Order: sequence, then structure tokens, then C-alpha cells
Amino acid sequence: MMAAYTLTIRTNGKLGAGTDANISVVLVGTHGDSEPHVLDLPFHNDFEAGSEDEYTVFCEDVGDLVALRFFNAGGVTADWLLDWVRVTEGEKQWRFPFFRWVLSGATAEVLEGTAKLARDVGSERESVARRAQLDARKQMYPWRPAEATEGLPGALDISEAHPLPKDELYRGLTQGSYEVVIAKTLAAIQLHLPMLTQTWNGLVNVFDFFKSLEVPQLAGRWKDDLEFARQAVQGINPLHITLVPKLPQGMSLTDDDVRGLLTPGTSLAQALDARRIFLLDFEILDDIPMYRKVDEEGLEERRWAPASRCLLYLDDQRHLRPLAIQLGGDATSHPVFTPNDSEADWLAAKVYVRCSEGNTHQMVSHALRTHFVAEPFVMATMRNLPDPHPVYKLLRRHFRYTLAINEGARKGLLSAGGVFDDFIATGGPDKGHLQLGKKGYTRWTLEDNKPRLDLQRRGVLDASILPDYPYRDDALPLWDAFEEYVGAVLRHFYRTDADLEGDAEMQHWWKDLTQRGLPVEKLPCRELRRVSDLADILTTVLFTVSVQHAAVNYLQYEHYAFVPNAPLCMRQEPPREKGVLRSEDLTAMIPTKTQMLWQIAIGRALSSFGDDEEYLLPQDGWHEEYFQEPELTVIRERFQERLRTQLAAVKARNANAAVPYTVLCPDKIPCGITV
Repeated sequence: MMAAYTLTIRTNGKLGAGTDANISVVLVGTHGDSEPHVLDLPFHNDFEAGSEDEYTVFCEDVGDLVALRFFNAGGVTADWLLDWVRVTEGEKQWRFPFFRWVLSGATAEVLEGTAKLARDVGSERESVARRAQLDARKQMYPWRPAEATEGLPGALDISEAHPLPKDELYRGLTQGSYEVVIAKTLAAIQLHLPMLTQTWNGLVNVFDFFKSLEVPQLAGRWKDDLEFARQAVQGINPLHITLVPKLPQGMSLTDDDVRGLLTPGTSLAQALDARRIFLLDFEILDDIPMYRKVDEEGLEERRWAPASRCLLYLDDQRHLRPLAIQLGGDATSHPVFTPNDSEADWLAAKVYVRCSEGNTHQMVSHALRTHFVAEPFVMATMRNLPDPHPVYKLLRRHFRYTLAINEGARKGLLSAGGVFDDFIATGGPDKGHLQLGKKGYTRWTLEDNKPRLDLQRRGVLDASILPDYPYRDDALPLWDAFEEYVGAVLRHFYRTDADLEGDAEMQHWWKDLTQRGLPVEKLPCRELRRVSDLADILTTVLFTVSVQHAAVNYLQYEHYAFVPNAPLCMRQEPPREKGVLRSEDLTAMIPTKTQMLWQIAIGRALSSFGDDEEYLLPQDGWHEEYFQEPELTVIRERFQERLRTQLAAVKARNANAAVPYTVLCPDKIPCGITV
């Protein structure tokens, strides 16, 4: 019996998404396959970017549609970025979400989009289509050999033989590709940077970099103690502040040292007992090799980022203030600096702490604990879950561009001769930055990325202990919204733990993840048997790639661009005694003009949003919508309603804040790690 199928086809709106190639389609159904049909409307330019074209295919009734098999006949710039297809036949309707490329000269099989587990597949033809898609994906997404990622999470193997799949590449971004932003920033600065005839003074001449760029707001207050403490709770790395009951080992500090710095009549021991002393500790830098290189003329260049630590005090006005700083852990060789010391000593000590924080932030809090721990989940998902699997649908939007930016970072920033070698203290021939990342990985588990557990471990979950902690107060409601959202989606498909245990595709996902991506010791369970465990893991992943990455990434320009606030290298060894430094000595300690230029450019690039960014709370809805079931739409709407409530709360708080904290506004948090 003949049937008429109407296909409405949406081509992505990005520049270059359309094609002039001949496109044909085969309808794959439970009763068989149709003949190929060329999709060509008379007197019409088919498949233009942003278009919705409608075609009618007359063929034998193929039953319930399982897939659409598109063939791209090829030509010049013939690749075609297909968003989705809707097919109707009488009262029947099917939807095929895709959001990927149909490459020139290639065939792409687009699976019908109803979310379902393998056990719910209604025909052998559908099962075959799912398996075929995964077989193809495993060829496109091979794991990097274990020896190549030793000491780090598993990653995609990229080579000339196995290039990054086009589906993972940036789609014509102008501001989202960090290489482009770096180049534009360098050009803009150098165009407006005056020729300096006098000796370079980084503390003064740094303002010359901003002739064509916005000046970071903290530039006018960076020396202030309150500003220094503020960055511990709402800066680029608000993950270290820890309540401490006693002084760190090796930190020799007496009541005389802090005279006048505590509430009158309060001893140091009493302040500790009253839970008003907090610690920033960057001891992880101990034994990490720092940049050290001798050039062809025999001149040696060295850089430092010490294993520093800083005590902060919560004063009677409930404001944090830095109380004491030690630029190392040895009491005999590392004196403890306080605000009672000379202005030059105290300012230098704070700058060294920021340098220590910056090196730790870049390689551990940022690169490792967001970018690189996310990649194994991307890999396991693409290799083991077909398009209709509900977990694929839940995760896919949050993984867009992650493989691209990770590979770009490995090549452009972290590799030998990369940008980090030019200006970061732990860069250089000894690859200290990579050793730092590996050291951080040995200490890390996925549960460390759960904000409530992390805050509790650091003793700062309770607002009565640390009242002004914007990162905490913004992150927790977002975690809770994700937890409800992920749990509701999973429970819709997994009614019991047995449903998960019997899901062969998810069990393959788990096996691939734990054998090639992350050791099972890094995960909260050894076997994937309980729906609650899966919900916990996926909530952590989605929180990490969206909220957590936003927190440790998008303030980089504000935090690092005014380089004296947070230099990523110091050019002199930390002072070993007090009272020796002069105010002008700091100029020789902080980065050179060239190093500053790189730090500003990288900070601006990594703080940039893509022109096709998808945010957690989009103004007009998510462009890439994978679920079509009404029940899932209700769950998504409930999630985004919680985000709207949180956005209102953030705006209300920031209206009265001396320094607003806006980086965790839900409408400005990208869904995934795109830069």
C-alpha cells in the first residue's frame, strides 16, 4: 500500500550550515526501507541555513519509522548541519532530533527521537539501528592510549588518522574560539600600546594595556585587605577557604604578632576557639618544579609560585581580613607576615599568595577538576549511548565543544612550547604544571565536585560561621535544582534499580568509563546498580560542566588581567626575612611586559562567551531540544522555573552588594564547557 510521508526539515542557522549538495533520503521502518528519494523542491534553494523545508515522499508503507538515512552527494563546501526532521503520515507523526553534520559524500542515519531504553525497543530493525550507530561512533571516538594519559583522566585520541569529529568542532564562532580572542586581544593591545622609552614599571605601566580594553573593576582596590579577602569567597577560585581550629603546622604566630588585628581583649587561641579563623593553603605546590631555563647566552630565567598559606580573620563587622601569610611551610626559613609588618612586606606577601592561588587554580581547580574530568563522561556517552537513550538526551547539550576546547588547551596552552610556558610559574622544561595537575588528580574524587560535601568538609557550609560567601549561596540552589531535574528524568525511565541493572547500554557505558576514563576508585560506587547512584553521578557531572566551570572560568579577565592583583609567576624568590623589601622592589618581582601581555590575552579569551552559547536559563528556550515527551517537558520547565527563582534571588542580593557576584546568574551560565 502506498503512503505519503511529509518531511519538515530544519537546517541549522549558523553561517555555513546549509548546503547546495543533492540530498537524498531513505525512510527506514519496521516493515522495510523505502527507495532513495532526492529532496529537491522546484524553483527553490533547498537546505539554506536557518530554513525549514517541506518535502513529500510517496512510497510503499514502511510501517513505524525507525530512522531516516540521508545521503549527501557532495561537492564544494557541501557539509550540511541538520537540526531536526518532523515526519507526518496521516495521523501519525515522528520526530528526529539530530543537531549534527551530514558530511559531504557520506551517509547519516538519523534515529527516531522517542526517548527509550533498549528494553523498550519495539523491533529488531530499531535495535540494529542503535547498534550500528554505536559501532560508527566507536570508530569516531577512540580512547587515547593509556600511557598517553598516565596520571590523568582518559581522553579522546586525536591524530591525523583520527581527527576531531566535525560534530565536536566550533561552529563558525567568532568570539567563542579562544585562539581568535587571544589574537584579537594581542593585536588591540599592541596597536594602542605606546612605545616605552623609560624602564618598564609593571605597577604603573600596566594601565597602558587597557587603552582599548575594559579596565578590570578591582584595579582601583587591589591592594586593599578587604579586597584580598573578598576574592577568597567570590573570586576566581573560591574553593579553598577552610575553617581551622588551630594554627597550621610550621606556622609560628603569636599574640604579639597579631597585636591590634583582633577584637580588643581577644587572643589568637580565643579567636580560633570562636571559629573566626580561616585558612587558604596552597601546600600542593610543595615539590612542584618551577620554571627554570638557561638561554643560549647563559642567562638563567626562573619563576616562583610558593607553597604559601594565608590565615583570614572574621572581624566584629563580620568582614574577612587577611591576618597572616607564610610563603612556605618551614618555620625556620619562611617567616610569617602580618599587616603589622612594613607596607612593602605585606603587599608582596599578598601578591605571592595570589600567584600560588593562580597556578593551583589554572591546573587543578579549572583544567583538571572541570575540563579533564568531564572528558571521560563525554567519551563514554558518545561511544555507548545511542541518540534515543534518555541519558544521552539528558547529557548531550552539556557536552558541546568540550572535546574541542580540551584539545585546544592541550596543544595551545599546556604542551611543550605552549602559551603557559611563556608566563606561568609552573610551566617550562620540567613540566611543573602537568605534574601539578597529576598531583591534584591523585587527591581528587568525583565527590569532591559536590558543593555541599565540599563546603561541609571545609567547615564553611553554615552561614552563621561564614556569613558572606556568595559562591556558596549561589552554587547550592543550583545544585539542588540539578539534583531534582536529573533525578526526575531518570526516575521517569528507571522505575526500579533492576531497570538500570538490566540496561545493557548503560552497563556498557559504566564499563567503558571505569576501564578507560576514570578508575572506579574516583567514583562514588563500584558498580552501577542503583538509580540513586546514577542520579548522583550525573548531577555532579552536569553541575561541574555548567555551574562549577562558570565559577572558576568566567572571572579570569576580572581577576588576572590587572596582573599585579594575581600574577601567574613571580620573578624573584619569596623573601626569607622581614624589613628588607622596599616599595619599588615589587616591580622586579612581578611579570615582565611580555608576560603581562600574555596573561591579559589569555584571561580575556577564557572569559569570553561563544556567539551560539546555550545557557542554563535561555531567554527563548534551548535551541537543541532532545526530549519531546510532554512529561519531560514538565520536568524541564520545573527545572528552569527554579533557575528563574534563583536568578531573582541573585539580582536582589547583588542590588545591595558592594561588589556584585554575577558569574553564577543562571542566564549567564553556559550549559557546558565551551571555552
